[in-house]
Amino acid sequence: MLSLTGGAPKELVEVAGIPVVERVARECAASGITDLLVVIAPGKEAIQERLAWQAGTHGMPARISFAVQREARGLADAIRLGADFCGHGPIAVALPDNLFLSRTPALQQVIDVALREGKSAVSIVGITVEEARAKGATAIYNGEIVGHEYRITHIPDKGAKSATFDTGGAKMAYTGVGRYAFTAAVWKAIDEVEGTLRPGAELDDIPVMQLLLNRGLMTGCLIDGRFLDVGLPTGYLEANAELSA
Repeated sequence: MLSLTGGAPKELVEVAGIPVVERVARECAASGITDLLVVIAPGKEAIQERLAWQAGTHGMPARISFAVQREARGLADAIRLGADFCGHGPIAVALPDNLFLSRTPALQQVIDVALREGKSAVSIVGITVEEARAKGATAIYNGEIVGHEYRITHIPDKGAKSATFDTGGAKMAYTGVGRYAFTAAVWKAIDEVEGTLRPGAELDDIPVMQLLLNRGLMTGCLIDGRFLDVGLPTGYLEANAELSA
C-alpha cells in the first residue's frame, strides 16, 4: 500500500474522496454506536487530527476517544485497550481496512446476531475464486448457514500468510473479516490466552475467538452485502471504482 499512501497512515487513504477510517467511523454511528474509541499506533496522530473534531457532527459518533497501542502486539491486545472504555462490558470492533456495500451497516448486522444469539459474533463473507485476488489472506472458517447466522464449527490457526485469499479449491469459501461484536466474556478470554503465550508473543484475535467458540460463546454473522478489502492495492482500486460510481 506504500505506493498509495506515500508513507502516510494507510487508514487515511481516501476511497472516493473520504478516508477509510472516517468511512468506518460513519458506519459505527449508523450502527448505533455513540461512543467510539480509535486505537492508533505511535506516529499515526494524523488519524486523531482527522477524526477528533468530527465527534458529534452529522453522521459521526457523539464522542470519539483515542488510545495508543505502544507496540504492535496483535489485534486482541488492541481490543483490550477498550476494556476500561466500555466498563468491561460488551464491545463492538471495526477494522478500517474492510469496507462493505450493504443496505444495513455491516457492524449493525453483526451486533444484531450477537444480541439475538447471546454470543460474540464475527462477520463472515463468502469469497469466490474470481474475487480472491482482491482479498487478504484470511483462513477458511467452516460452518453452517442458518438464516443470517453462520454457525462456525472451526476457526483454524492463523498460519503463514499467502498473498491473497485461497478458497482451497472450492468455488466459494467463507472467512471471518473485520467486524466483531463481543460479549463481556471476551475480557477473560483475552487474559486466558495471554497466559499461554511466551513473553513478547503476539496477542491475536484468532486464539481468543477459538477459545470462545470451544465454550459455545462464539458465532458468525453472514453479511448481507458486498465486502471490499482496501488493505490490498487491488481491493483498494476495486473499492474506489465502486464508491466513485
